[in-house]
Amino acid sequence: MRRPHGGPPPVPPPSSGPPANVLDVAGLSKSYGSTPVLDGVSFALGETEKVGVVGRNGCGKSTLFRLLAGEEEPDGGRIVTRRGLSLAHLPQRPRLDPRATVRQALESHLGEARERLCRHRAISLELGTATGAEAGRLLAEQEEVHAWLDHQGAWNIDHRVEELCTRFGIPDPEAPVGSLSGGWSQRVALAGALLGRPDVLLLDEPTNQLDTETVEWLEDHLRTYAGAVLLVTHDRYFLDRVASRMFELEGGRLTAYPGGYSAYLAQKAELLARDEASQARLLNLLRREEAWLARGAKARTTKQKARIDRVEDLRGRKASGDRSGSPRGMTVASGGAPRLGSTVMEARGLAVEAGGAVLVRDLDFTLRRGDRVGILGPNGCGKTSLLRALIGEVPPAAGQVALGTNTRVAYLDQTRSGLVEETSVAENLGEGEWVALPGPGEQKRHKVGYLEDFLFSREDQRKPVSTLSGGERARLLLAKLLLVGANVLVLDEPTNDLDIPTLQVLDETLAEFPGCVLLVTHDRYFLDRVATGILHFEGDAQVVFYEGNYETFARLRAQRQQPAREAEAPLARESPPRVEKERGPKPQAGLTYRERRELEEVEAEVEQLETRKTEVEALLADPSRLHGGRDHLQELAQELAHLEGRLGALLVRWEELESKR
Repeated sequence: MRRPHGGPPPVPPPSSGPPANVLDVAGLSKSYGSTPVLDGVSFALGETEKVGVVGRNGCGKSTLFRLLAGEEEPDGGRIVTRRGLSLAHLPQRPRLDPRATVRQALESHLGEARERLCRHRAISLELGTATGAEAGRLLAEQEEVHAWLDHQGAWNIDHRVEELCTRFGIPDPEAPVGSLSGGWSQRVALAGALLGRPDVLLLDEPTNQLDTETVEWLEDHLRTYAGAVLLVTHDRYFLDRVASRMFELEGGRLTAYPGGYSAYLAQKAELLARDEASQARLLNLLRREEAWLARGAKARTTKQKARIDRVEDLRGRKASGDRSGSPRGMTVASGGAPRLGSTVMEARGLAVEAGGAVLVRDLDFTLRRGDRVGILGPNGCGKTSLLRALIGEVPPAAGQVALGTNTRVAYLDQTRSGLVEETSVAENLGEGEWVALPGPGEQKRHKVGYLEDFLFSREDQRKPVSTLSGGERARLLLAKLLLVGANVLVLDEPTNDLDIPTLQVLDETLAEFPGCVLLVTHDRYFLDRVATGILHFEGDAQVVFYEGNYETFARLRAQRQQPAREAEAPLARESPPRVEKERGPKPQAGLTYRERRELEEVEAEVEQLETRKTEVEALLADPSRLHGGRDHLQELAQELAHLEGRLGALLVRWEELESKR
């Protein structure tokens, strides 16, 4: 946690004015060697804003976060923070003291809260003997400390530590950090960042290593978080439900879009459509001018010289308009594998054990031609073990698994094994310049073009595998796996470390794959796009199959849980059931309990935002009422843009829920 200007964060007074900025970034630039990563990035972050940051791997998202956290110095530009700002940065690979226990690592985020609690108790004791001016000074200090503890919710921090350990599934708070895996270390680091309740949270891939239920809890927590949040995540549902504004980093520049991920997609598509039309006109003009040059025009007259200069200008504009960073489509070939039969894989009475624990009990499951099945469940429940048992990598404890006669499996494991670290990307596909494509006959393709389909530039293809990121390794493994002609892809967490452009391409690739797919992932958006069924770990080693994508699964599962919730609800209520029924929302056909709650929250927030929007528009319409001059006018304009973006996203969601209702 960083406090750039020192001192405790002030308790903000109640205000009906626009939200203040906690960060102002102007002209930020950063290069590594001769490679510019950030080039003139500027933006402001409001004190309660939730902003998602998207862009391809290597575009500078993590660099931007390190600069904001003060862990690196920019080459140019400035970062202005509010006085007394507290900020916590969760990097993709957190560094924790391996000698500390989990509890100590968490407690390190609560040092100031502990100090202020101790000071509050000390003041109470001193007031027993103080008189006169000294008593007045102590009372004023006690009031300030009391307000800070209220604002930070720090009166019962021991309870908060225990609550977050439970929420993140941390089994032993006394375990040394050095004994934890990378996934568990990241959970501890995330819990610590949330414990400190800083004014600004910088979260770089916070949903990695989290199961679906914990991701949903984190969504709800961040949506109502009292401070500002700037986050990078490949979880597109998460972005849509948390972010009220989106930042896109591309070519070193930052572009802001109001609304969540869905609103960003719509605006980006419109921008690209306009750009495509502009590029088409530019290309036609360039062709005509180049045809004129090809006829041998001589640069003798002013008019001819102007035309030649114009051709050079058009060429420059065409080059600057090329979007080399846009993702290309991956090519998937499976024609070399035998055609699948009606039954691809069948499990009967399957039981899976590991370390003496029963993970799966009495599972019956059939994978049929065309199925794309996702496996969901909490971390550590046995998803990978089930996957390996289904493909025969580990023997089942009971029951049996039969593969179809024509089934050919390609397996991508979590560790991304199967690559030769010391050799280059291109060399990992074998010797020579060509690769043999699966399919009838002898089809070959040049390695350069094949790897470009998997988003590896010519320069990237010369890199040693040891320097690749997790997402790049996953892409290279897919490129290798698809050359073996498999008709069943088995993927364990394929979306980890992938950027959103790559995920979009992978969505399309797997949705169009002519064989079957069996995959473990917590990416709900990905499952919505790809899955035709879900295998879900329900607890007590029971695994249940749900037909349909993630949205269908969530609805069916909520329906299964509803009777149990209704049976438990009267026990949890203090008031009689009759009163609760009168005061509570009436059942709405077609909506789950969670959706009904969300609809109520959306309607309430829309009403608040529309009221504030009317107030801001009235102020902008009558500048004589403004007291802060041009600065106040600019703040109001920024607030109006934020309000309109958030309202747009909320109304889209409201229409979806109302249509189901």
